[in-house]
Amino acid sequence: MSTATGAPEVAMTDDYTTPEDHFGAVTIPEVVEAAAGSSRGIVLVDGHGQDSPLPYRVVAAGARRVATALAERGVQPGDRVALVSSTSARLLLCLFGVWRAGAVPVVLAPPHRLAGLADLVADLRRRLDHADARAVIVADAFGGFIRKRVGSQRSIMTCGELVTARRDAPPVLDPDPDALACLQFTSGTTGASRAVALSHRQFLTNAVVCSQRLMLDGDDSVHVSWAPLYHDLGLMATVACTAARITLVLQAPETFLAAPDSWVDALSRHRATSTVTPNFAYGLAARSMQTRPRPLDLSRLRVCGDGSEPTRAAEVRAFVEAGGRYGLRPEAMTAMYGLAEATLSVTMGSRTERLHWDHVERDALAGGRAVPSAEGAPGTRTLAVCGTAVPGVEIAVTDEHGRPVADRVVGEVCVRGPSVMIGYWRDPEATAAVFRDGWLRTGDLGYRMERGLVICGRLKNMIIVGGANLYPEDYEVVAGQAVGAEVICAAFAVPETERMIIVVEQVAGSDPAEVAKQVMERLQADLRHAPDRVVVVRRNTIRRTSSGKVQRGRCRDGYVDGTLPVLAELVR
Repeated sequence: MSTATGAPEVAMTDDYTTPEDHFGAVTIPEVVEAAAGSSRGIVLVDGHGQDSPLPYRVVAAGARRVATALAERGVQPGDRVALVSSTSARLLLCLFGVWRAGAVPVVLAPPHRLAGLADLVADLRRRLDHADARAVIVADAFGGFIRKRVGSQRSIMTCGELVTARRDAPPVLDPDPDALACLQFTSGTTGASRAVALSHRQFLTNAVVCSQRLMLDGDDSVHVSWAPLYHDLGLMATVACTAARITLVLQAPETFLAAPDSWVDALSRHRATSTVTPNFAYGLAARSMQTRPRPLDLSRLRVCGDGSEPTRAAEVRAFVEAGGRYGLRPEAMTAMYGLAEATLSVTMGSRTERLHWDHVERDALAGGRAVPSAEGAPGTRTLAVCGTAVPGVEIAVTDEHGRPVADRVVGEVCVRGPSVMIGYWRDPEATAAVFRDGWLRTGDLGYRMERGLVICGRLKNMIIVGGANLYPEDYEVVAGQAVGAEVICAAFAVPETERMIIVVEQVAGSDPAEVAKQVMERLQADLRHAPDRVVVVRRNTIRRTSSGKVQRGRCRDGYVDGTLPVLAELVR
């Protein structure tokens, strides 16, 4: 069978289960009301490992009170309401309260640090203006801060003001599955993020897929997540687990980052059956288990999803090896591929087989072909196989003209299915640019092989030097290996030139000039095209997205405009 563009598909479109059939509901407020009859709920884990239960019946009752308070303050169905808070019980009640009011939540990241505060405020204002938010709900601690900076144009309310409201007379439920459910900002790894518009049906259709593939069913199912609710991974986990009426254990992202041990402890203590996290978290968890042995039980984990950033073999293997001592089954590790424009999930690996890796010649991949190579051989790149399309989704890999490419030929990954977005909010030009004949052009580079889809890069990140296509991921991995530490690196090209720059954060206690030298020598030895220069910066200089992706575009802009604080620079 061929697609509308004539491209062969990775998999035929499977029949998929509708939200009506799986959840008995077509909107998010309906699934919350249905979950109220369950004995289960959400458990919040704080920085001290203390658990605070939030039963679904309490969530539903709190959402009704918040919805009443919002309506009394003039919020109407369809209004966009921004939420600026880290993960907490009050944020959850307000989030579901916005939905219960028929409004559209826009969850945004709260300010976490003083450094770069002006940029954070400017970005917050831009997003509020773009979403045309009628109101802003903020964490109690940020109420005064936000009011001073953005309160003149819109109503500012704190979570505490809303969740303590006494009246419970929310607007009548309007079960319209095609109504706008949320605006989800993209990660913005290569530039300014856009707001993805999703309907209730699109969101819940993808929630069904997540429920089925992550096995979110039965009284014994427990999903643990630290992903922030302002990221599609965290937001979907919250809605899918609520809709499936299973136990959801949530950590705030800053709690996890401050103490990665706490996530592993939560997996064990709550006898988790599933979790999904960006790849770097598995590396941190492996080091935690290796350096601090303790009584753990990971034997009930059925699915450990690895998504939101490239899946790296070293982190996965370290986690499987360390977790194996505590009962972790290797088959639990599962590579995934998804994006906000498809609500979330596009492909998933097998739940019964070990994660598969594809070993290919790096130079051949730069030329557009995935030629198999021996594992560990010089010049080999190891890539995770992200599995096959989830039910209802079709995938095609095409060339720059939209024509089909053969297996193991690199092209742009295109997707269509019931969870693909309505479009970018109030941006018809950007929406038109990513759709072709009903297919979403993801901007991701990948290829098909016998076991499924492999993602190998991103079009906007591609660095072209001397006619060769170079993947920044290769340079970042090798640069990290050169200094023998888990450092953050960013590779990019200077605009309108063929000059490639690799920026490396300083290793604690090291000489920046020596770090630059080590990195350059390793890159010259391992890769055919060495970078034009290596730049060393202080730790915590290179910014990441909420899911841990390196913001190469932001790093590039800082280098070009001279605002990147350089400690050492080595020119080839």
